[in-house]
Amino acid sequence: MTFPRALLLSALLGSAALAAPISSTCQPALKQWGQITYDGVALSLGEDGDFMVGGPNPINFAVATCETQYIGKYTQQSKGYLVDATDATRCLTASNLDQANATFSFQDCRYNGAGDIWSSQSFAYYWDNDGANNDANGYFNGENYNAVNSSQPPIYSFKTQYDKLSFDGTRGKLLVDYTPNLTSLPAASISIPEGNLPVTAPAQGDAPALNCESYQVGQLNFNNQTSSSNQYDGPLNSKWEADASTSDEFIFEQCDYSPSGIKAEGDIVYGRLRPSTELQDSTFSCYAFQGTGLGDWIMGLQLQTCAYSTADAQDTAKEGIDVIKLNKSDNTVEWVTFTNGTQTGVYSAYTQLDYDREYGVTQHVWDDLGTGHIKLSPDNQNLTKYPPGKVTFLADP
Repeated sequence: MTFPRALLLSALLGSAALAAPISSTCQPALKQWGQITYDGVALSLGEDGDFMVGGPNPINFAVATCETQYIGKYTQQSKGYLVDATDATRCLTASNLDQANATFSFQDCRYNGAGDIWSSQSFAYYWDNDGANNDANGYFNGENYNAVNSSQPPIYSFKTQYDKLSFDGTRGKLLVDYTPNLTSLPAASISIPEGNLPVTAPAQGDAPALNCESYQVGQLNFNNQTSSSNQYDGPLNSKWEADASTSDEFIFEQCDYSPSGIKAEGDIVYGRLRPSTELQDSTFSCYAFQGTGLGDWIMGLQLQTCAYSTADAQDTAKEGIDVIKLNKSDNTVEWVTFTNGTQTGVYSAYTQLDYDREYGVTQHVWDDLGTGHIKLSPDNQNLTKYPPGKVTFLADP
């Protein structure tokens, strides 16, 4: 199935191509916005203006659908262009049309005299419009006259600069190759949000990038011999369980939280913890609390995507921020809370089962051997009656 020719070839337009107003029938849906992802990782604007897969500056996009048609009951195939959700004059643009390794950046949206978008800014996508909040499979369309669907491949193929996610959480630049002889859909596509959200896209680029430039590898040790019912002193495995037989290691990645008002000083540094497997096959995963920490409920730990950015000082003054503190003088590791640049709280570490027995509370995560963390007020009598355990980071020589 083909569409009437609507996206004229920019190569044929020459001086006839004008910076024209957006066609009244082809305007970006500025209340239909969100991040565009590649293999689940958001597109981010790099320092050189090219788009990266992953990174500290994810961009919200809005979609301008210029042609659309249904295939069957639900499947909708469309052509259009993608704009900055906070500045609809900037279009996602390929650097060239007929070569390998073309990059993408924001450029002024350009139209011919009829108001049709330039080929270098043309995209095709299809999705199931079944009432659910689905994402569309998107492809660069360039000089292709046709729409794209499961039986009608594009003439361009997306790829990334790196085959795997790097340790810093990116796959390099988003690239596209001219591949006019495809007989089936390429494996890679971008995911375009197609859910209506009745809000205006938030401002972008206002969260400071989190720079983590150095790391150490080693084991975590948990000493809970002060507890009345637990005499454990030994290593933690990658699930943060007390496991005397484990050889699991962790990465302590030192990070600069100074935009949040947190500054390293002397032996005190701040950062994040990741499993050592990140060095071999990064998934850009960091340990984070599981649970809300309400009342006396203890929180377990789980792996979540690491943050590319941190809060600014103004935000931390209102809500605070939790970070990991490493004291290099005695190797202790603690989660601490900072508010307006000042440490205002510390999380105590316990094995979950012993905490449940001694404190008599219900856990978020039930793991008899697992450790958990809880923020207790300094006057809590249990801190004296059942002192918390001590976590230390033992770096490899």
